[in-house]
Parts: sequence; structure tokens; C-alpha cells
Amino acid sequence: MGDAAPSGKPDHPASREKDVPWRLITFGALALYAVLIVLFNRKQVEVSFVFFSAEISLLVLILLCVGIGFAAGYLFDELQARRRRSGRPSAEK
Repeated sequence: MGDAAPSGKPDHPASREKDVPWRLITFGALALYAVLIVLFNRKQVEVSFVFFSAEISLLVLILLCVGIGFAAGYLFDELQARRRRSGRPSAEK
């Protein structure tokens, strides 16, 4: 009796999730967004990598920058964790 909604139907979260396939809609929207990124960033650009230059796709450059950002964030997090374990104060305090 406690699990029935005022309308008399059972109020289970699983039954509400089946009404709208939110995961499928979200996945489709993200896939469409990824395709648009690829289509709009196909232009070739010249990039100087300090010691050499290369002409690469703008999309490859964007992915390279994102990868460098993720790597820097991961390394910074590891440095903070190491400082916490050793008892040294971090720069935030």
C-alpha cells in the first residue's frame, strides 16, 4: 500500500525510466555533436612544436590539446596526493 502512487499505479523508479530512453537520447546527441566537431574542424593548420613544424588537421590539434590537459590534470592530482601522504602542506592551504 505504501508503494502505490495517488493514481493507484505502482510508483517504481524503474517504470519511469522505461518511459523515455534518456540514455539513448543522450548517446545520440553526443554522437551527433562528435560528428559535427569532425565536420567543422577538417581544415589543415600549420603548428609549430618548438623544434619542428607540421601541418595537421585542426581536429587532431584539438584532441592533442585535450590529451595534454588530461595528462597535466592527472599528474597534478598525483602530485597533490603524494604531498598529502607525506604530510607536506599543499599550495591550496
